[in-house]
Amino acid sequence: MATDDKRYDRLKQHEGKGYSGMKVGRSHKWYYDQGEWRERKLSPDEWEISYQTTKRRAARAPEESGAPIGTEYNWLIVSHQRVEKCDANSYETCLEGKKFKVAHKRASNNAWNVSEKAQRKKVIEYLEQMIEELKQADESDALPYSVGEHEHIYGLNLRTKAELLDMAKKYEISGTSKMKREELLDAVKACIEQAGKPQPEETIEQNEQPRPDGHAERKPDGDATNLEAKSKDELYQLASERRISGRSSMSKSQLARALAGRRQRPGTSSRA
Repeated sequence: MATDDKRYDRLKQHEGKGYSGMKVGRSHKWYYDQGEWRERKLSPDEWEISYQTTKRRAARAPEESGAPIGTEYNWLIVSHQRVEKCDANSYETCLEGKKFKVAHKRASNNAWNVSEKAQRKKVIEYLEQMIEELKQADESDALPYSVGEHEHIYGLNLRTKAELLDMAKKYEISGTSKMKREELLDAVKACIEQAGKPQPEETIEQNEQPRPDGHAERKPDGDATNLEAKSKDELYQLASERRISGRSSMSKSQLARALAGRRQRPGTSSRA
């Protein structure tokens, strides 16, 4: 009988196709040694890049699992690199996106599993797939291939359940003990999205004060401490009036936080 360590090499099925290797849905965590990144500017917005380093598993691989030593892979990486200058000589950098396996070469074979022509065709197919996904995405979708005004947490989709639970505490999400990992991820994403949403235009109400230019200035609904004195039903009613999405699944404290942070967008005016 095969051991659990041999599961990596068993033939598996995904969408009707056979494959071997790590099961779809599982994840890796790696540490990269200090590497060497080189780049050359080709045009005002285009650079040629090269990067070389050694990556190491965060956790040791099970004995006799994984690809044999000497196996090679050719990956296509489609990603977005975000950088922030820290000082004259340092930048904080984060990379996020997808990678696609183009080809592999077994340790016992001197040739790649597909020809150069076939590899080129697969690269084109992958890039066309990404272009189509971007074209079909809703304009409000937060994508790793564009820079939005929403709060961005790098590698959020790859966080473990334990890491998501810690984040859920920060956002005061209730009922997490019964949530699966994907449910936790959706709940955290909803809180991040809600925190970054601008206030839509509304009619002038009691807590809107006219400015000297005749436009109405939206005041916040109050701090979370004052709002906590209201009942959950009262907070929910306010959230409905403010069109706060996701309110039906929010706890009382989450409703209070969402209301406290709600302000009208700078430069917009209310309509009579």
